[in-house]
Amino acid sequence: MYVGIVATIRRHAGFSFGRLFAVPIDFLVVSYCLWAVYATDDHTAAAKEVFTYFSFHVLTALALSSWGRIEIYLNWWMVCLGTVATLAVSSHLGIELVKGSSELTALFHERLTLNTWIFRNPNALGHGVVALIPAGISWFVLFGSKNRIWGTMLLIVGAYCVVLTESKGAFLAGAGALTLVLLFRRPLAVQVIALVLGSGAGLAAVKMLPRMDTLSKSDEGIQGRMIVWQQAKVSMESTKTGEGLKRFEGYVEVRFAKLHRTIRVPIATHGSYVRHGADLGYIGLMLYGGIFYAGFRTVVQCRCPKGGLPYRVQRTLFGLLITATLSAWVVDRAYHMDYFLLSGLVSAFHRRFIPQPNGDSTGVAEQIGDEIHGGAVEEGGGGRGGLRLLGLRGTDDLRPDPDDAARFELTWQRLGVLDVAAMYVLLEVVLYYWELLSTDFVAF
Repeated sequence: MYVGIVATIRRHAGFSFGRLFAVPIDFLVVSYCLWAVYATDDHTAAAKEVFTYFSFHVLTALALSSWGRIEIYLNWWMVCLGTVATLAVSSHLGIELVKGSSELTALFHERLTLNTWIFRNPNALGHGVVALIPAGISWFVLFGSKNRIWGTMLLIVGAYCVVLTESKGAFLAGAGALTLVLLFRRPLAVQVIALVLGSGAGLAAVKMLPRMDTLSKSDEGIQGRMIVWQQAKVSMESTKTGEGLKRFEGYVEVRFAKLHRTIRVPIATHGSYVRHGADLGYIGLMLYGGIFYAGFRTVVQCRCPKGGLPYRVQRTLFGLLITATLSAWVVDRAYHMDYFLLSGLVSAFHRRFIPQPNGDSTGVAEQIGDEIHGGAVEEGGGGRGGLRLLGLRGTDDLRPDPDDAARFELTWQRLGVLDVAAMYVLLEVVLYYWELLSTDFVAF
């Protein structure tokens, strides 16, 4: 992190604090970090923690200063997810590349698990890898990627890994994300018809996956979620700012009759929204969801021609965002770095559409053309050559026609009152489903 900060400050492009707040999502990330410090009693410890979050966001946003660098970054993001899946599947095939994974898998009743800090249970592994499917299809399979063979191999391993985890939440998040990615930027009529026709067949297909036949309140895992979600809601409602950063702990009471004792056994929160509400209160939860809102508005509102690198980035970003948004309902990945790497990636994407200082209306399109055609190669020249072996270096797409300048557009540059209102509405939606799912779980 220290090397990254020094390199960012001393880079040839220069550095100024004004660059830290170039797009709306930057303001929301800073507000989120400041609120986390304020809402925690130990401000010093909280500040040290959130500085890491802020650094991951800022360094990612500033480092990805061209379309070529964003392309390399997404290439390696997909490869890393595929590597995690490969390491996990290896133990299932009898080649244990990560020691202890087979023992953990047996402990979880043969549900695939990887013995690392982040993926030490099947749900965490499933939700971590499932993002590879919708994002990987957008990045590798569709729209002329040169790495389709590599991408297809990664997708097969990733899908096999997710199935072996038998994670119900990962199945639902993956199915929902894949459906929405395939319908992204399609005509409205096509989207409506596909959703109506696909809902029945899609749900039927999902219910054929392992353990999906027990998706009801009688399932012990769902009962545990309902208990801890109720506890978290009480915690949020009884405090103005929540219990503080990483302070909430859920539990179940277990009665030992022979010992005449009742012991509180810790239980995972099983939800990033729930965890934020309990830890950081209503405002913290609104800011957490607000960063997702800013990501979606950035990606959905931007206009770029179909088929080029910016369009591939747009669709892949949408896949990563929708998967993270859905997974946040059923797995506790609060405060994990991938959230801030994703927000930084959104910021870098948004910055590619900032108009030129001279106000030239064709500046954005010409800038995109320069970066894709040659500028990115010059800026990142030395690092790119080492990526040729894996086929992960940036592409040299043709320069867009300057006459298409109006088609490269993202006019949203400031947070406004309507944005805050939209974030509040989304908060109310989250609270509604939080109450619904914690008191009367909806099965299908």
